Amino acid sequence: MTRSTGIKVRLGVAFLGLLASGLAASAAPLKIGDPTPAFNLQTLDGKTITMASLKGKVVLLDFWATWCGPCRKALPELKELLQKNTGKPLVLISVSADEDRKALEEFVHTNGMSWPQAWDAKGLVIGGVFGVNNLPSYVVINAEGRIAYVMRGWAPMSTSALLSQAVSSALTTACTADKVC
Repeated sequence: MTRSTGIKVRLGVAFLGLLASGLAASAAPLKIGDPTPAFNLQTLDGKTITMASLKGKVVLLDFWATWCGPCRKALPELKELLQKNTGKPLVLISVSADEDRKALEEFVHTNGMSWPQAWDAKGLVIGGVFGVNNLPSYVVINAEGRIAYVMRGWAPMSTSALLSQAVSSALTTACTADKVC
């Protein structure tokens, strides 16, 4: 074996090892009704969000990035969905895959994204916990902490309608006789 071939073989073996370790660490596919996996997010304003801190609320996780065209196009629909559900136990949390925190902060400020914004540049929550591999992706979590809906991708109008329906359905379980919505 030549030196060049030996180096290529070692690099190939190293690559396969990295690939295998990455596959082993990736999350199992989310299924409707499953308990939401534990996660820990840091918001841009320094707060920590966990499933325990969201207990009793319906949560819409928006996995996105500033460089993602469909993510940008979905922004007005997310704002509308949030406004439509003002006063209800709904929390929208956007989780960004951006590598540049400063660019993310500027985009959030410029576009009036007033809901919690988390930065996950290393993909620990996006890919590691939730197994998201394309942006945008959305996960609706019901008030009991279970997966209520999962959507990957975005399409004009249909994404908005489907997310609105999923959120409304999850809110009906959160809005009981003792908790009027």
